[in-house]
Amino acid sequence: MFHNDRKTIGVFAENMSSEVQHKVCDGIIREAMAKGYNVALFSSQGSYGQSEMFGIGDLQIFQLPPYEELAGIILILDTMDQKENIQKVIDIVKKRSHCPIVSVRMTFPGISTVLVDNSTCMESVIRHVIEEHMCKRICFMTGPEDHFDAIERLESFFTLMEEYHLPVDEHQYFYGDFWKLSGKAAVDHFLSGKEPPEAIICANDYMAVSVASELIGRGYRIPDDVIVAGYDGLDYGLTFSPSITTAEAPLEEMGTKAASFLDEQIQNGPREETINFKARLCLRESCGCLKGHDLNLMAIRRKNYEDLEQANHKATVFSYMSIQMAEKPTMEGVSDIIGNYLWTFSNLRSYVVCLNRNMSSDHKMLRYTEEMDARVAYKDGQMIPRANLPFLKKDLIPPEFADPAPQVWYFTPLHFLDYTLGYEAFRFNNDQPAGTTFFQFDVILSNSIYETLNYKKMTKMIEELQTSSLHDSLTGLYNRAAFNAYGSQIFEAARKAGKPVFVGVLDMDNLKVINDVHGHVEGDYALKRVASVISKCCGEKYVFARTGGDEYYVIAQGVTEAAGEKCLANVEKELSKFNDAKKKEYEIHASSGSYFDVPGELDTLDDFIKVADRFMYHNKLENKKRRGESLR
Repeated sequence: MFHNDRKTIGVFAENMSSEVQHKVCDGIIREAMAKGYNVALFSSQGSYGQSEMFGIGDLQIFQLPPYEELAGIILILDTMDQKENIQKVIDIVKKRSHCPIVSVRMTFPGISTVLVDNSTCMESVIRHVIEEHMCKRICFMTGPEDHFDAIERLESFFTLMEEYHLPVDEHQYFYGDFWKLSGKAAVDHFLSGKEPPEAIICANDYMAVSVASELIGRGYRIPDDVIVAGYDGLDYGLTFSPSITTAEAPLEEMGTKAASFLDEQIQNGPREETINFKARLCLRESCGCLKGHDLNLMAIRRKNYEDLEQANHKATVFSYMSIQMAEKPTMEGVSDIIGNYLWTFSNLRSYVVCLNRNMSSDHKMLRYTEEMDARVAYKDGQMIPRANLPFLKKDLIPPEFADPAPQVWYFTPLHFLDYTLGYEAFRFNNDQPAGTTFFQFDVILSNSIYETLNYKKMTKMIEELQTSSLHDSLTGLYNRAAFNAYGSQIFEAARKAGKPVFVGVLDMDNLKVINDVHGHVEGDYALKRVASVISKCCGEKYVFARTGGDEYYVIAQGVTEAAGEKCLANVEKELSKFNDAKKKEYEIHASSGSYFDVPGELDTLDDFIKVADRFMYHNKLENKKRRGESLR
């Protein structure tokens, strides 16, 4: 792997750029490199927007590793917010790997584990607010009700409150999300009790900051009115004002131990064992034990300010990048533009955009191809212009990036919803983990690549349509080929947007009789009259075509069913006006049918046309009965 003879450790995680993952990976990388291993870090981005289709594409990154070549695997899956996704990754790993596995911060049957002792991790914080600050009315915010960390940390709270003979009622504990979204609900719950809380302790720092922010917004002073504390010891809790008192989990040490523990198993064979670490109490402003003039605190807040300024600047930069990519919908154009924006990744050494072979927007790819193409390549600080480097998926990177020294590469998926496009590979100087990658960058790049596929498809389609005729030579309407092309675009757009589409079928009545009795010249006149009426009644919102001898199709998206049916009904009304004027020795009529629905995943435009055609045939029989014509 990586085109050198070194053993490789695979690290599997989600959102590798988070502070928790960053610190754990620091320890893993430092220890693994010291022992001469390569490190391959595979990370999904997470279920942003709770999109099921996005989640399918996102998880494909765990199908990428050449499991048979990995010497060992480290799992950091506790930050995955979808429990079923954790199980999917575990199933893949157990099925395809044949090497020792170590899990960090989460237990799995048959797998060695490096943990923080949840039974005591909150103990130092709880004892501190009771013994040093004399708090009695203490509230506790834990994580999701079915999360093992949340359960154990809440049990620790109950145990200590019982030890100090302090009562706990239902308004003193709350199940949160281990994130920043439940602060308001938690504060509402805690303040609904008979007595206001003297302290609120949270099972991690993200929730503690959200609670503190909500309290301040309601006019509470921290710590004068309410003490707030958290857990994890993240810099995130230091950047808030007041800084959050917390119990610090030794994340880097845990990562180091996970790598050394894995090395022991690689050398001596796998074994199942659990190693526990204890958290360390960190006193800060939110309990009143640290003042804001602390130099370390000031330095961290200054860094946070600079990071925020950079993030705001980069958000603007990414917007311009997205605009530029839209102007150059080719892989060559995308490659040129990316080269101008790689500076947004600080300390970047090498970067590769690896794409599936022979991609097409006509055929959805749900997995990586065995042969890949590197279409953007940045090596040792230099762009490889207009790169197109073929390589095998099992090698992960092109041979041009070979290096005999231990290497650390980070891999993140490129996909448009569940359409697998490929992946990005990052290598940083000083072998740091990818703490500075940006989800927004990945999304813009994925969307741009997908748009290049659609651009190729549209260009090809236009060329094909221009080679043939777009219009029916008799009536001037679109012909069947044009309707299939434009109608399919409308139909697919409706499917992706989850919106209904209207499809109508019109069939001229008694064309054969007109031809037989009055001649084909009059038959052609009648066909043109129907086409003219359809054009008048349907207008710009509809795409319509003459698709057969006496058959016409209509399609529209963004209209109501009633509007579509009125359009078809008006055709017959206009024909009736023509007939009443007695301009011809014969009458011109057209029967119609329609179908209006949201296209399902397996539906096709032809399916909708068939349904509309059945309704049309039924109406044709009814019209013949009404006019007293033969049903034959």
